This record gives sequence, structure tokens and C-alpha cells, in this order.
Amino acid sequence: MSDLQVRLQQLREKARALNAGPSSAPSLGERLERLRVASPSQHPPTAEALAASLQGEVVAPGLVEAARTYPLPFRHGDVTIASGRALAESAKSLVNLAAPVPPESLLCLDTETTGLAGGTGTVAFMVGLAWIDGSALRVVQWLLAGFAAEGALIARVSERLTRASVIVSFNGKSFDVPLLKARARLVGGDLPTDGRVHLDLLHVTRRLLNSGWPDCRLRTAEARALRLERTDDLPGAEAPAAWRRWLERGEASQLGRVADHNRADLLALVALLALLERPTAREAPLLHVPA
Repeated sequence: MSDLQVRLQQLREKARALNAGPSSAPSLGERLERLRVASPSQHPPTAEALAASLQGEVVAPGLVEAARTYPLPFRHGDVTIASGRALAESAKSLVNLAAPVPPESLLCLDTETTGLAGGTGTVAFMVGLAWIDGSALRVVQWLLAGFAAEGALIARVSERLTRASVIVSFNGKSFDVPLLKARARLVGGDLPTDGRVHLDLLHVTRRLLNSGWPDCRLRTAEARALRLERTDDLPGAEAPAAWRRWLERGEASQLGRVADHNRADLLALVALLALLERPTAREAPLLHVPA
């Protein structure tokens, strides 16, 4: 090769290097193509797929419902939940009602939310309710697959509330019910809680049971009074992140555990109601001190 040819070859190689830039970085189109090849497209997650993973069904666009039935009597921890009538008698006694409480009018309530601060920025993305249905306890949970279904969720909670005369919760007076009422107003709905007795078992537990306990959380009452320790329970504080992952990435792997946690809270609430009518010296020693 002549000196001229060598020189031309060197100039061509230099020009190619200049055109490619110092880092030879791929273009945006090339980067997107690499991502497409590395992550083959999948069908976007749907509410139907989410419902199937929770053994539930889609009952309105973007709203998943999961239901369980527990024949009575059944045991939860050290407590036997004998019957709807026994639960109704306990509620009547704890709130000093003169009139009897129809068992089917008891409604236990628990929510999973995006935060504990309350206010209009907090969303109840899961609402669990439990009520007496004949000779069984019926537990129904509604989960938002998207924000657009919030109105449908509120409508279903409101419809069940119209059948209730006594609401049973744990800290629901201060948190769950005010939050749901605020969300109902935002979606143009209503939560018919006025005129209904609200039995908040947090206050009853503080009054009757928690002498010597480290705190008065539901989990503490469950462990100390019901003698029940959960296994593989997703802490409630991790529930908001699990729901955000569904909204942002369609990842539903932890939402089943959120539903399990919510259902366990409802069962603990029912068992605590059964216990609180006549707590023994083990659960409430101060009530059994000889005069």
C-alpha cells in the first residue's frame, strides 16, 4: 500500500471515530430497542387477573371483591365465637343498650389505607366488613384496582351500613369512619353512619384489659387476650407500598398478604368482641380482684 493510500485510510478511520463521538453511546432508539428485546412485552395487568389471584371477582370496573364464610361456632385463638346471638349480647352489654341488638345488624369494619395521617390525601384502598349471615360469619373485602373504582367501593360499604345498627371497629371512631366519610364526600357519595351505635373496641380494651400491656394495639390484644400469634403476617405499615407497586408496575405479589392481614384483623375484632362481654381473670385481672 502506497503512502497516499495509508494516509487516506487513516483519515477515514479518524472521521468514523469523530462521527461516533468519544463514548460511542447508543442512540435513544437503540436503547429502547435493547429494552424491548431484554423485556418482551406482556399483557398489561388487569383487575380480572388481580381478582383471580385473590380468589375473588370483579364486581364493578376496577373493583375486586373477595369473600369468605366461617360457620359458627368457630375458634380464633383461645376464644370460641359461639354464635351471632352471643356477639349481639356482648355488643349490647358493652354499650349499655336497653333494646336487644339483632345479630344481623352487627357490622365489623377494618380498612387498609395509603397512610395514617388521614385527610383528603389518604385513600382506603381496601375495606373489609364482617357480619352475621344466618349461622355463619361472612367476611367481605373490597380492593381498588384503580382510583376510578372508589365510588363503587363507597357505594357497597354504604349499602351494607344501611342494614347495620351497631358498627364495631378498633380505633374506627378516630380513623376508619372519618376517613371513609371524607372519601365518600369526595366521590359524591354518602356514608350513613349517623344514628348508628359505634362500638370502638380500642376504648373498651383500654378500660378493661390492658393493665400491664406494653400498648393497646389490636395485635397486642390479640396476643395477650386471645393468645394468638400470627405467622407470616404482612405488617400493616407495608400495605401502602404493596398497593403502590400494583398501581405503578402491576405487581400484585404482596396484595394477597394485605388481604390476609385485613381478614385477620377482622377475625381478631370479632373474637375480641366475644371475649369482652365476660373477660376472665387472665385477660382482665383488675376486674376480678376480691372486694
